[in-house]
Formats: sequence, C-alpha cells, structure tokens
Amino acid sequence: MSNVPITLKEEHGIEHQGALFTLGVPFQRGALQSTRHLILKSAASNEQRPHQVACTSRWPDGSIRWVRLDFLADLAPHATDQYTLSEDSGADNTDSPWRLRQTEHDLVIEGPRGALKLHQSGLAWRQTTVESDTPTDYQASLKGPDDHQATAHPHQPWHVKDNGPVLCRIANSGTWLDGAGNALVDYRCELTLLNEGTTLIVDVVTHNPRRALHPGGLWDLGDPGSVHIRSLTVSAHRTQTSGGWLKERPHSPALPLPANVTTGIYQDSSGGEHWHSQNHIDANGNSTTSFRGYRINEADRLVAEGHRASPIIALSDAHSPLMASMRRFWQEFPSSLNHREGTLTLGLFPEEYDGTFELQGGEQKAFTVFFAQSTRESALDWTQAPAIPVIPASCYESAQVIPWFRAQRTDDRLTTLINEGVDGPDNFFAKREHIDEYGWRHFGDLFADHESLYQPEGAPPLISHYNNQYDAIYGFARQFALTGDRRWFELMDDLARHVRDIDVYRTNEDRTEYNHGLFWHTDHYLDAKTATHRTFSRLNDTSSTPGQTGGGPAAEHCYTTGLLLHGWMTGQCESVETSVALTKWMKHAHEGTGGLLEQVLAIKKQELPKFKQMLRGERPTSHRYPFTRGTGNYINSILDAWLATGDDDWATLAEKVIVATIHPNDDIEARDLLNVETGWHYLVLLTAIAKYLMLSAIMAHKSATVHYAQAALCHYARWMLEHERPFLSDPSQLEYPNDTWVAQDIRKAMVLFQAAWLDDEERKERYEREARGWLDNVATTLTASPERTFTRILVILMQNDGMDAGYRVALAESAEPSRGYGTPALSWPALVARVVARLARGARHFHPAKEKAWLALRLDR
Repeated sequence: MSNVPITLKEEHGIEHQGALFTLGVPFQRGALQSTRHLILKSAASNEQRPHQVACTSRWPDGSIRWVRLDFLADLAPHATDQYTLSEDSGADNTDSPWRLRQTEHDLVIEGPRGALKLHQSGLAWRQTTVESDTPTDYQASLKGPDDHQATAHPHQPWHVKDNGPVLCRIANSGTWLDGAGNALVDYRCELTLLNEGTTLIVDVVTHNPRRALHPGGLWDLGDPGSVHIRSLTVSAHRTQTSGGWLKERPHSPALPLPANVTTGIYQDSSGGEHWHSQNHIDANGNSTTSFRGYRINEADRLVAEGHRASPIIALSDAHSPLMASMRRFWQEFPSSLNHREGTLTLGLFPEEYDGTFELQGGEQKAFTVFFAQSTRESALDWTQAPAIPVIPASCYESAQVIPWFRAQRTDDRLTTLINEGVDGPDNFFAKREHIDEYGWRHFGDLFADHESLYQPEGAPPLISHYNNQYDAIYGFARQFALTGDRRWFELMDDLARHVRDIDVYRTNEDRTEYNHGLFWHTDHYLDAKTATHRTFSRLNDTSSTPGQTGGGPAAEHCYTTGLLLHGWMTGQCESVETSVALTKWMKHAHEGTGGLLEQVLAIKKQELPKFKQMLRGERPTSHRYPFTRGTGNYINSILDAWLATGDDDWATLAEKVIVATIHPNDDIEARDLLNVETGWHYLVLLTAIAKYLMLSAIMAHKSATVHYAQAALCHYARWMLEHERPFLSDPSQLEYPNDTWVAQDIRKAMVLFQAAWLDDEERKERYEREARGWLDNVATTLTASPERTFTRILVILMQNDGMDAGYRVALAESAEPSRGYGTPALSWPALVARVVARLARGARHFHPAKEKAWLALRLDR
C-alpha cells in the first residue's frame, strides 16, 4: 500500500491536549489485506504513535476498502502537524491496555491510569484514577412530563464495542420507564474511555419509537404519538471537593464556583440576531425562547451573560480536578452546565427550560458530553473546536471510493459557483442566521432560502427546511474530499447528524411505506409552522403541490449516498447503518412486504391499467417501475447498500429494477420527456444507471445487465442529442420559471459526459462537445444570476459535480453474451404471469392478523 499523509491543522487558537482524532481512510482494491500491521508515524519525530484501526468496508475480493483510524495527539494553537499511515509487516497494533472483568452485576474496565465500573442494572457507573483517592460517580437521569424520575431498564447488558490501543468503547440500550412501569422513551448509551482511563466520552441517544398518528397526512407538533420529557441530564459526583470553576469558552478566564451554592450556565437561545425566530415554537405556536443567549447564575443572582457560550466546568480537587463539557452547547440549545456541592450536572434537555421537550413519533436526539480528570485546565478545550484530520484528495481518487472523483476539477467557473457555499456573503453558515437554524431539533439542517423567492419585498423569510434534498450531505462530503476545507466537513457532519436524528422516521408501528423512511423538504413556498421538518402542516390551508393535502416520508426524496460516505469518512457507523436502513425502507415502499391485500392493491394500481390498455388493442410496455427520480433514487440507494454490505443480492435487485424500468428499444417519444414539470426526472434515473455502470466497472462486476444498461442509457443519450433543450427555453410550461431550472440543466451535461464514455467512439466527440455546451450555459447563466447562492441551486451543482472529469473505467466482460434485446412490449402471458405471481406471493405471506393491521393503518389516516 502507498503511504497516507494525514494533516492536523489548528485554526481556532485552542490548545489540544490528549485530543481524540478519528477519520476514515480509503484504500485501493487489493492494496491492504489486514489492519494488523498498519503503523502511524509523526512526521516531526518519525516516531510511531499509538493508534487504533478497524475495517469498515471491504472490496469484493476481500481486501480493505475503508478503515476507521483513532489516535490521540497534542496540537498547539495555530499549529499544523503531519502524520503518516503506512504498513510494516513487523508491526502489530492489536495490543490493548484495557483489562475487562465481568461479574454477576458489573462490568469493570481497567486502564493504565483509570478504571470504570458499570452497573448492569441501569445508567450509572463509577470512575477511579490513580491520581485521585476519590472516585467519581456518574448517572444519566430522565424525568417525564410530570417531573417524576424515570427508571432506566436495560434491554441488554453493557457490552464492549471497541477495545484497542487507544480507546475502549462500551454500549448499553434500553427503555426509560415511568413510575407505573410504562415505557416513556428508548435510550442508547455509549461510553468511550481514552487517555489511559482519565478521559470519558458519553454519548446518549433518546428515541421515541412510537408512530405519529398524522391525521389527514399532517405531521405537526402536538401529535398524540409524541412523548414529552421534562429533563435529561448526565451528572458526575465526588464526595471530596473544594468548589470548582467555569469558563464561558476555552479562552475565557475561569470563574471560581463556591462549593455549597448552585452555580451554572444556561443557554436559552442561539444568541444570534434572530434568536426569537418563529423557527422556535411549540405545538401551540408559542415561542420556546425567553432571552437572547446565555446567563450565568449563582443561586438567584445573575453573574454574567452573553450571546454564545462554549463552556467548560470543573470540580476542584487537589490531586485531579474533574472537568466537563458538552458538544455544540450553544448551537443545540437549550443546554446547561451546573455545579453544587461536589456534583456537576450537564443538562442535555435542561431543567432550567420552562416547559417540556417534545420528541415526535419516530424522532430521536443524540447528545455528546466529555469528562476529563487532569491538572491541566485546558484538558477539554479541544472538545469545543476540534481540529479536523485531512488526507489528500489524491487518496480518494486512487482508491476509487467516490464515483467520478478527480483530485483536480476541470471547470473553474463551476468551482467558483460552488465555493459561494462557504466563501460568498450568503454562504451556508450565513444562511443559518436568517431563520436562526439552531436548537436541538434544527441545527445542522439547511435553510431553504429559495422558498422565499416569491415573497413580498421586505417580508421575513419563510421558515423552510431542506432535509437533505438532492443529497447535500454528499455534496459537502465531496467538497471536503476535494479541498480539505474544514468548513465543508462541518456542514457535512452537522447535516448528517441532524438527518439521522430528526429527518428519519424511526418507528416500526406505522405503514411499511413510512416506517424508517426519510421526511422530505418542507412545503414549497409556505412556512413550515408546527410541522417542523415533516413537510405538511395543518396550519397551512393549501399546499404548493396541486391536489396534495398531506403526506409522509417519500421515496422520491430519499438520498443515501451522502450518509454512506459520511459514515466512512468519519468512522461514524450509524451513518452507514442509516443509509442501509433507508434502502430497506425504499425496498418495502417499491416492492411491498408480501401481504395478500397489499398484492391485490398493487394489481389494481399496476396490472389492471395495463390489462385495460391491452383490451383496447394498445401495446403497453413491460416496464413495472415509473420513469421518475423516485426509481432513480431507488436504484441509487440499492447501489449504496451493495457497497455498504458487500451483499450481491443488492446488485441483483438493482439489475431487476433497471431491466423493469428502461429498455434499449424504448419508444422515447411516448415517454413525453419534454414535458418539463414531469419529464425532467428521467435525468436522475439515467444518472443512477450511469452509477451502476461505473460501480460495476470499478468492482469488476460481470453481468449481462451491464451491457443492457449501457445500451439503454446510450439509446436515451442519442435522443437527448437531437431533442433536449434548456428547461427555461419555454417558461410558459413551468409553474415557477426560476433559475433552479438552469441548475437542473447540469444533469443533461453530466449524462452526456457519461455517454461519451459508454457509446461508440465515433459519437464521443459530439457527446463531449454538446455536454460542454450545456455546462458552459449553466455556468455562464448562473454566474450572472442573483439566485446563484440559493441553497437548492448550490446543492444541485454539488450533487452533479465531477461527472465531466473524463473519468474512465473499462466495463467487465458480460457473464453471458447478448442475444439482442427485442422490444419492451408486454404480452398477455407475461401479464397473467405477473398477476399470478403477486397472488401467490400474497398467499405465501397471508396471516389474518397482519392483513387486519395493514388495513387498519390505511383506514386510520
């Protein structure tokens, strides 16, 4: 394998001491067989550094595609350090300093300088260190809406997830029960020990597994499926302390805290100019923020106040003070840090908030807090502005882990337009301020500023959320891989975390076509109001979508690639798991689960219309899937699941869908693709097929469908050469003729660039000339457009970036020779066979209780 350089750059003037750095590193097919002999060296000292490596993805031949790398390092303010990951056959990085002991009631983890004792009966644990004679007792606590303490009931005992030279991670999951033993919400908790046992990271996820009732397909706050929480805290207690201190941010002087008086900091709002935004309302439309920023109180006395805090709090101890901090303290308000009589209390959902916290049906929220036992006051400063490890763009290119990725982009004008997202006056960070896209439910999502286009001049911007439409996560990930700019990383990471928590409908209790699906962007040109991130609100009399009065997670708006790439690039396995879970939801939405009533309904919707056509003497096609972006996104998600799991059944499913959607001899005119409002979706579908061909080439996948798909894509590309025109060439056919349609034209350029790779050599020059013309028109028009910085336009450009880079991979030889493709016309025997197959599937899966439940969910809308 080639050496992989890793750069750490400190950009906030913060000292990093014992900081944890985690990143994903990709490898070429066949380059790395095992992680056992990987070594990490400091460029400054050429000394090996302790590190931990885990394989997170493999190539079809079993070699390693991605690893997660963890290591600890010190980094001076404004410093840049270099490391190198390489392979040494004589090295062995599997030794672990952590000793584990399991008893009947406890799990004990011992490190060189500290130990953790975990009680199996709940969410409490004790930490000891060699520097201190006094143990620290921790507890996670939740109060229900009646202010009564809930009881943590584990579903499984504490178990070890990672154990290596750098860290040990243990996990637990269960349910919070009220005083009567009824389930309130589920929880997951992970504890990570590092720095030889003196630093502890606590990740807590609170999840409402119930379904929303969403009457009429409307998804507002106040739904009966919601759960209300009074508070969620993590506390740390010591019996022998002498007060403490509090810093408002890493550079601030420490404020002494008296031992026997409750003193703390509470962040009530973002502290921004629009802190009182209508983004922050409860189910009744009342504001949930009461003052700007944060306040520090000692008992009932105001000590200090400000706008945005990134605080660190500590218990004083002569031997080993205990410090604590919280990830995204002000960004994910409300939040608090408190100290009293030897106890630190971190308010994730803080008691200081005047009300309850509503977790909607299927919604979750993840929090991260940090504890360190150290005599160095700056031991946790790094948690408030962590440095981002960067590897060269050439590593991603050579490993072929991002489709159509080149380390050098070919069109500078497209680069300039995309860079408006971080460098322009209305960049993505500035957009957050317009509607105050902050708070525990909102932070990380993108303000859909394009939805304010038709508002009266001077009107406040609509509260509109984008919910990863067109896969902004993927766009941000791609730009970070290209540039190494931490701003792209932050946008990617913040949005991925938000999507995992808020935008995915995590329930098993609703319709299968909703369960674990992705909510799409909020309603076009209307305020989200109390629907938050769930599209349709009862407070809007009409919808921007003609005939639409409600809805839920929609397969046409599902994007999985960004989550998959984020999980691999950051080592956050939950993003990979979420990507695969979304694909399973897409499969259920498109294929069903097999119930008899479900199959009868499918016959009515799909086979019966074709039956009527054939009775009229028409010749319907054999296609079973709609020629839309929904099918394109379905194919794309299946390909992502194939990559994530290595299971070839996913490749088989992708091929089944492709063959049942498109044909090399389709009558394209009959598709009515030039009807822009409905026809433009085909470009998303063709791009998904191009991705299938690209991945098949990279992974040496042999199948007759490869050449079938190639022929079909080229058939449509040739049609495009003769018939396609700019979307805005006839504005009268568009409901909203704006420059988003110019951005959408980039899809035509990228399909033609792919056709130049796939079609006959004699057509290559024309494809590339026409594609370049489309790209030139997009870049020229948008450069002069005042709409060029709109979220939707920037995300479309980023999603389609790179396919013009001349990236070429040879297609594998087919597993069987082509015998010609015939016509896509449907025959009577084939139609009858479909109906029989559906009925047989329904009969195999028939169960009266399931049929009754299926029907009840559809009658109870």
